[in-house]
Amino acid sequence: MKPLRDTARETRAKANELAEKTAESARATADAARARIQEGYGRARTATSELASKGREQADVAREAAGQAYEKGKAQASEAYAKGKVQAKRANSKLKDVAKEQPIALVAGAIALGALVGSLLPKGGRRDS
Repeated sequence: MKPLRDTARETRAKANELAEKTAESARATADAARARIQEGYGRARTATSELASKGREQADVAREAAGQAYEKGKAQASEAYAKGKVQAKRANSKLKDVAKEQPIALVAGAIALGALVGSLLPKGGRRDS
């Protein structure tokens, strides 16, 4: 039989060896976990960056389309205003010509228009509530 001192030394050596292997295994596991976490972080960062870039691009496209629509609407409104102004001048000129050339017809037309509006108004006196 071995002396107790030798058995204790061997047991201590085996325990130290087992502790070192366990520590090594823990370090390897921690390193692998750290690598996976960093890889996941990198993928998430890349995906976030791509989404932000796409969002900026879409915002730029929308801004450009809104600007074009505004300019087109502005041009159409300006054109409609100009046409309306020309037509109003033309109608005013024609009315002046009619007033000079046929004043009686103009008065008769005004009376007919007044009669039409009068016939559309409700008949009867005031109502007391």
